[in-house]
Amino acid sequence: MVELRLGPKVVDLPFTVRIPAITEAMFDELVDEDTNAELIDGVMIVHSPASLRHDDVAGFLRALMRYYAEEKAAGRVLGPDSLVRLAPGRKFAPDAYFLEQSRVPARWKGKQFEGAPDLVVEVLSPSNRDDDLKDKWPRYRQAGVPEIWFVDYEKEVVIVDRKRKRGYGTTHVDEGRLSSTALTGFWIDAGWLWEEPLPGGLACLRQMLGE
Repeated sequence: MVELRLGPKVVDLPFTVRIPAITEAMFDELVDEDTNAELIDGVMIVHSPASLRHDDVAGFLRALMRYYAEEKAAGRVLGPDSLVRLAPGRKFAPDAYFLEQSRVPARWKGKQFEGAPDLVVEVLSPSNRDDDLKDKWPRYRQAGVPEIWFVDYEKEVVIVDRKRKRGYGTTHVDEGRLSSTALTGFWIDAGWLWEEPLPGGLACLRQMLGE
């Protein structure tokens, strides 16, 4: 658990702390399961705990992805507690990421997945928006992640980035069906993500599966 203090007072607001000159070895030594941190080209990014709304939206979407992938034997969905090592000096913790079945290790070892996931989902919050869009997005592209979703619940839009033969193509979806190309057959109604409270996950999953 990380606390930000100004003198004797704990800052009870969203925050991001940047610590430069951090090697992978230093990062591994400093970070434990209670620390929400990532490594971007030698800079350790420490985030405040996620807001309740962020956690609710991320958990809802991650659960739908995970149970759909299991039902279809398509692969595995992980995040946000494990790290993805995209490249040397780059360790990210997506809110959710999908690995095709052929890429799922027979046995899980260590605290990180090596390489680019097939689908990455990031939920944007005031404290992480710039990090995700300005720092992480181009590095996801450089790593060749086939499909990237940025869920912006404040603006009620999902930014969808998909790899093409040449470069990436980006679309913005604020309503209606949003289908994944990486997790074949998986779709959501974007409007589900803006509801408060969120709809029942089981009912949504049944609708997705056509039951």
